Amino acid sequence: MSQKELRNKEIQEALALEEEAFQRSKEIRELKFQTVEMISSLNKTPSTLINSRLQKLQQDLDNLPADKVKQLDEELQEFMNSQVALPTIDSINRPWVSKNSSDDSSSRLVPTQSKFGSYPNLRTTPDYKGYSDQELYLRQLNHARLCGKAGSKLSNVYRPHHDIRYPPSVNDTTIANLMAAGCHFGTSKQSWRESTQPFIYGEYNGIHLIDLNVTIERLKYACNVIKGVAEKGGIIVYVGTHKNTSVQNALIAAAKKSKGYYVSKRWIPGIISNFIEVTGQIKKEIMVEVDMEDNLTGNNDLRFHGKVLKPDLVVLLNPLENRNCVNECAASNIPTVGLCDTDMEPSLLTYPIPCNDDSIRAVTLMLGILSRAAEDGMNARLNAINEHKEAQAEIAKAINSSEKAAIQ
Repeated sequence: MSQKELRNKEIQEALALEEEAFQRSKEIRELKFQTVEMISSLNKTPSTLINSRLQKLQQDLDNLPADKVKQLDEELQEFMNSQVALPTIDSINRPWVSKNSSDDSSSRLVPTQSKFGSYPNLRTTPDYKGYSDQELYLRQLNHARLCGKAGSKLSNVYRPHHDIRYPPSVNDTTIANLMAAGCHFGTSKQSWRESTQPFIYGEYNGIHLIDLNVTIERLKYACNVIKGVAEKGGIIVYVGTHKNTSVQNALIAAAKKSKGYYVSKRWIPGIISNFIEVTGQIKKEIMVEVDMEDNLTGNNDLRFHGKVLKPDLVVLLNPLENRNCVNECAASNIPTVGLCDTDMEPSLLTYPIPCNDDSIRAVTLMLGILSRAAEDGMNARLNAINEHKEAQAEIAKAINSSEKAAIQ
């Protein structure tokens, strides 16, 4: 047979199947119409007449031979077992269920009606046609719901909130962590300062790349300084005026973690150099005295607060935008720790850390590492105080026992 004859034959078979499906749907509609008419006529029939008909039908059944009734029941049971097609979702794990080989449409329409009954506008296609766009979309949704996560296990996923809640220690920080956070990206060549030459590793597409070996070295040194200040009970102030909400939340979390203070909105000029004039409207009742354990002493006599209480260390996240803070700290001999990008003068900071100060991820990572160092120093101070109290309690207990022994 030629290609034309084969194509005509396939078209004729498709048309025949479509006519058969149309005739089948027509018979179903007629059967539904007849059923509705019979139900309506049955509703109009008096109950007494129905009872008489039921009695007559029961008498006719009783007159039939018992063996024929049993044979009819067996044939009906066999017909039901052979014609009933369970949905695929119910029969997929039942190998003893035989599929209907005479008509595949029943085994296909049943799960479609059961699964997609909530889609009244869905029109199922016949078996000899492919799936429609609606059916393909629903099959895709079903596959994604059942098998979308099968065999997939994500690892080494970056979660930004971990840099704030669970920051790594400075000893666990590697070059890979800093590079993944984007700490090695500097600024363009046009805004480069020559004093940052020791921090630069190279150049790529007009952007300077920071040497992360120097970054880790300076970061460890700054963390040791912050840990020592926190261990001695010093006041640490975090300054970061980024407009990004994530950086501000990280700044607040870092200050709370290390029992420090923060400036997240704007550095008001004169907070350190002209403290009395700038803070003249602040009520003195908010100034309280705390001990080495950060507990209130209850001393409300604030006459000794005539002198300005300055911070012991200032940590700056964007020192280029807070030049007033840097100048006031330098004039007041307050040490500073800051992220120094390639457009920042490193000599203005006491402990500069070469790092990208524009990336949110880089800033939050550095802030988390520095705040953890401050937290470690604070915990060391509290542990030392607890050990001192325990030692004093043991000494007092020994003195009391010796006095009791001397009295006896």
